[in-house]
Amino acid sequence: MTTLSASDSFLALPVAPAPLTQLRRSLQADTLKLRRTAALRLTLFSGALPVLLVFMIYLFKGHAIVKPGTDPWPSFLMRSWQTAGTLLLPLFVVLLTSLLVHVETKATAWKHLYAQPVGRGAVFVSKLLVLLALNAVALLLFAGLLLGAGALLMLVRPKLGFQSHAIPLETIVWMLGRTYVATLGLLAVQYIVSLFWRSFVVPVGIGMGAVVSTIALLQWEHADKIPYAAPLGTAVALRLDKVKGIVVAHELASHEWYSLAWFAGSLVVGYILLQRRTITA
Repeated sequence: MTTLSASDSFLALPVAPAPLTQLRRSLQADTLKLRRTAALRLTLFSGALPVLLVFMIYLFKGHAIVKPGTDPWPSFLMRSWQTAGTLLLPLFVVLLTSLLVHVETKATAWKHLYAQPVGRGAVFVSKLLVLLALNAVALLLFAGLLLGAGALLMLVRPKLGFQSHAIPLETIVWMLGRTYVATLGLLAVQYIVSLFWRSFVVPVGIGMGAVVSTIALLQWEHADKIPYAAPLGTAVALRLDKVKGIVVAHELASHEWYSLAWFAGSLVVGYILLQRRTITA
């Protein structure tokens, strides 16, 4: 058996950390960077804004919306979810991905980042996991504030009848899960766009343009295949039943399956291109 001499040991390259170790280090770094960015503040704000808008409507005009003796929860949930899903949620995902990736671009740190003892795969997956986590936090915050707003309306507007009817928790849980799935395709596409255009303006412009264009294409028969339309498609999935109240199907719709397909396809293509790309800044 051969042994390395002292000079050979000195010249030997250090062993690369295990993949999970690389991922853990990247996650720790990305989590710390969140404290200095607007991404975290945007996450908190985006969950609160649609609830605040609908709360103000019911606070001042609830008597004209809710008929005496009827359950106010269905209309309250539908208005809140449709307000979020139409524009606010898609735009939030667009801004979130651009803000998170722009942290490295703004500091011209990509070349330095890839020179660290972590692979490109670890950096790619780490930022993706942070995005997925922030997206989940925003939706959970939205649901929590939605319930809190309903509880507050029980106190300040008892005549609306929120306290007299059960909260449709099962519907809320299903809508949370389906809405999260609906955002995945959009999130992945914007993530890849943000990685390959080292600019904050270009990915945001592409995303906003796609969101607005999608609204104009909602009547198109293939609109369910567009990832930017999926959150709205899920938001309008809520329906009213005279007996059951507000209900939602306990299964994924076609646009949500397409969202999952966009998510997987975009990440695979983006990762392959990223491995072959030459980083210059």
